[in-house]
Amino acid sequence: MKRKFLSLFIIIMLGFSIPAVSSEKDLSVSGRIKLFSSLFLNKNSEGDFFSHDSGDFALKRVETRVKIAGSLNDNISFNLRFDAFSNSGTLFQENGFPESGILSTPFSSEYFELNLYEANVTISDFLVENLDLTVGKQRISWGTADKINVVDNLNPIDFANFFSFDPDHAFERRPQTALNFEYYMGESSKLQLVWLLQHQIAPLPYGYTLLTKTAMNIKEVKIESDWNNNIKDSNYALRFSTKIMNIDLGISYYRGNMNLPVLKSFTLTPFPAGEFFYGKEKIVGFDLSTVIGGATLWGEMAYIMPDESHGFIQIPIVINNNIAGVRNVKFRLFEKGFFKYVVGGDYNFSHGFYLNIQFLHGFFDEYDYTKDAETYFRKKKGEFFGELSNYIIPALEYKFHHNDYKIRLAGIVEISDKTAYILTPQLDLRISDGLMMTAGGFFVISGDETNTKFGEFKKDKLFYLGLKIDF
Repeated sequence: MKRKFLSLFIIIMLGFSIPAVSSEKDLSVSGRIKLFSSLFLNKNSEGDFFSHDSGDFALKRVETRVKIAGSLNDNISFNLRFDAFSNSGTLFQENGFPESGILSTPFSSEYFELNLYEANVTISDFLVENLDLTVGKQRISWGTADKINVVDNLNPIDFANFFSFDPDHAFERRPQTALNFEYYMGESSKLQLVWLLQHQIAPLPYGYTLLTKTAMNIKEVKIESDWNNNIKDSNYALRFSTKIMNIDLGISYYRGNMNLPVLKSFTLTPFPAGEFFYGKEKIVGFDLSTVIGGATLWGEMAYIMPDESHGFIQIPIVINNNIAGVRNVKFRLFEKGFFKYVVGGDYNFSHGFYLNIQFLHGFFDEYDYTKDAETYFRKKKGEFFGELSNYIIPALEYKFHHNDYKIRLAGIVEISDKTAYILTPQLDLRISDGLMMTAGGFFVISGDETNTKFGEFKKDKLFYLGLKIDF
């Protein structure tokens, strides 16, 4: 609670400081106010992720985004972004009334969260000419694919909004605190060195711990990391990009931690428990893009080398239908190295039509496990945190009425041991400058509910409606 009031105080102080800065230097303030609601269209009383009746709200929230950007002089600029979310529902607790905070903030009846999304300073020509340094919390985008990147390793995927089905947050990545050095060599080449001052941890959806306990039938979840809080165990990355003829090329290297938790051990005594860990890895990446005949084509490939890690499991010894003891088994978790890749392209046709299609091998949460890990932890294709699978991700758009209206038909085809087909239609209506209304849905139209990742949402058909004001 104290942090929320401190954040609010900072915003107020920034507000008082804006006139002083803008009177002499360039300053821009922009943002968004957004209302988003979604509801389920069918009943699913025993879902793996959701339990609901037809007509139940899936999400109701108000989102506010404020960006402040400016410059102190010709060489120093800054960027700030605050995100705020408000839940229109009341958070009731079984053992208490919806009380306010100490300073009368209606925390329970009007739930509110504030987040410092970005805060960084860029210094041009730092120490030497053509060397730029950006310090602070920032989004460092690598790769050429459309959001489905396999070499974009510096910013973890935002799984906090993964189950919101909000298209504005689809495959979004979280800014991280870093020192970002960019040295420009001529007009088309750049050498980049990034030192990350925090370990990249992907935020998981609310209630994920309880969901994991229920799915695994365990009483306790333990978390472990493979690093210490020192300079030796900090993360870093390098990238060289250039242009040869009509082809943009990039080669990258990342040394850091996995940003999602992986099951490491499963024990039965003194009670069932699962231990998860954030391992370390090296990733060598390659990406390219080009334009041929008006079509933009791209490709990315990442070779991932996890540090050697071992799993552990206790297997019950059963005699005459009774558990007489346990057998301890230790095994290697990951293969020494494996590839993830994505290829795709897009094309703008005449009369307002646009087509985008991508093929992905290896979703964000997937790894190449050893045969022992597949056997003992039952890792397989077609599940979250499972084996590598393939996906086709197409999107067709049609704009009309002076581009004020847009119809988008998109989806995902999951190709694992079984197949799932997901449809995500969307309609955008530009009511006036800066005012947009959006309607759409999420539908698993076909898919095995137990052997495909997205097939698990087959009974979670959803419709959403949003209203955005950009300023």
